Amino acid sequence: MTKEGSFKQKTGSFKNSCRVYLKEKERVKILEARYPELASTHFDLDTFKIDLSEDNGRGNLELYQFLKDDISFVEETFNEIEQRCGNNAKILIWALFVENRIQTDVADEFGLTRRQLQYSVDKWLHEVFDNG
Repeated sequence: MTKEGSFKQKTGSFKNSCRVYLKEKERVKILEARYPELASTHFDLDTFKIDLSEDNGRGNLELYQFLKDDISFVEETFNEIEQRCGNNAKILIWALFVENRIQTDVADEFGLTRRQLQYSVDKWLHEVFDNG
């Protein structure tokens, strides 16, 4: 895979995860409320040796682990964005990818043109995904 192909794959995964991030966070809260033992359980789906009540089922455990992994991916990436590119980068990318706001609205709010916003976001994502 080319470097640019890898970048596109990483940013695509990040954008997709951001779109569902808030819903996934809510779903994790619901699962933890219904099955409190999930939050304190450490498990490996490859070996799947845990002691939870039978009604939790493997499906809920796999869903919970997937959600936690996806949430962690988004949060770790935003931490990396903030460390490498600054808080403004984090805020702008959050508005675009998590809040799903329109580029022109975000650009106007921060006194940028839409093209400046696009250029900045692309530069920041390259900084994170090409060097990460």
